[in-house]
Formats: sequence, C-alpha cells, structure tokens
Amino acid sequence: MKHHTRNMLKKTATASVLTAALGTLGKLTGKPFGKGLSLGLFVGALGVQTLITAPAYAISESDITRFATNMSQAANSQNIAQISRLIADDAIISLSRNGKTTTLDKEGYLQLLQKSWAKASNYRYHIDVTNIVVAGNQARAQVITTETWTQDGKPVTIKTASRATLSQVGNNAVLLRSVGQVTVD
Repeated sequence: MKHHTRNMLKKTATASVLTAALGTLGKLTGKPFGKGLSLGLFVGALGVQTLITAPAYAISESDITRFATNMSQAANSQNIAQISRLIADDAIISLSRNGKTTTLDKEGYLQLLQKSWAKASNYRYHIDVTNIVVAGNQARAQVITTETWTQDGKPVTIKTASRATLSQVGNNAVLLRSVGQVTVD
C-alpha cells in the first residue's frame, strides 16, 4: 500500500475516533449531537487534517525530463521569456571557471545569456540530465549543458557540468539552484 494511502487511512481512523468521542461526550452531558452535526464534525476534522498534512506537490523524473526539453527548445529559439519561466525567481546560479566563481541571480543569468546571444551566430544548446534524485517537491540532478556558436568566424563550445536543484511550481519544474564548472573550447 502506498505511503499516502496509508496516511489517509490513519487520518480517517483518527477522525472516526474523534466523532465517536464527540458522540460519547454528548451522551454523557445529556446533550447529544445530532447525526448531521456529528457527520459535519467528522468531515470537517478529516478535511482539516488533510489540508494541514497534505504533502507539497511532488516532482517526478518526467517533470525533470520535460524541464530539460523545454529549456532546450527555449534556448535554441533564444526565447528569453520562456527561459525566465523555467527559472525560479529566487534562483541562485554559481559558475566556476579557472578557479574563479561567479554567482548570479535569475536576472543576472538572463542578462548574461542575452549578451552571449547578441555576439553569436549559429547558436545551439543541448542539455543532458542524469542521476535524478527526487525528494518531495524538489529534485537534484547532474546537468550537463553544451552551448555551441560561431563568434568572429570561430567556433566556440562551452560545457557546463552542474549539480542542480529543481523545484515544482504548479505543474512545472523550475531551476532553483545550480553549481557548475564551466569549460570553454
């Protein structure tokens, strides 16, 4: 039996005990609760317990795969608005190269991306996501991105190997944190 189903059964049993206790209390005080009130208290208690303990919207490996596909399509079409939707507003992106580290927020990363696109022609983006570990509404994964373009008549390739944390926001996975090592060819 799945963990969520077991928890729901426990909550239902707890609410049933609560209803029985209320009925007994009514009999002891000589003021019995009506069936409608007892049922209303039961349903209300069950609903409150479910709302209080309901798990956050869970993320799945397929959500991460969909994120990678969406990110690839957005980057290859240079759609900054779509990329913006795939990055959490409070995202932190840390990039290291040759012993120097730069930490960017969402806006800083988007500006860097747009500056790179402005100088490049034949831009191509590829993302590979592996080693996905899901925990509730977040997932950690190994992400390797490869960006290629032509700049001043010369081919440029940038590979970034990152450990990323993605979070579920509504029905979409978004990048929350990324710590990456950049190599330029």
